[in-house]
Amino acid sequence: MIEATVIKVGSSLGLKVPESMVRDFNLKAGTKVEMNFKQNGKLVLLKKSNARLGWGAAFAQYALNGEDKPMLPDFLDSETDAFL
Repeated sequence: MIEATVIKVGSSLGLKVPESMVRDFNLKAGTKVEMNFKQNGKLVLLKKSNARLGWGAAFAQYALNGEDKPMLPDFLDSETDAFL
């Protein structure tokens, strides 16, 4: 079990996270977490996942594989431009 300290941050309270947890869970200032209070008095913190994590690398790989071709024909672009 790792101990943390509750600190005053403006008119709110914050949780001072030990460096070992910061490193182990790859936490940074601004990392979003969910807090769940259990009936047994436990506080559970869950690091929120970034739904778009890895998208940049995946799209770069698609481009390298030639899989980034337009899905709609180019004539739609010229028709749309005529309305703008």
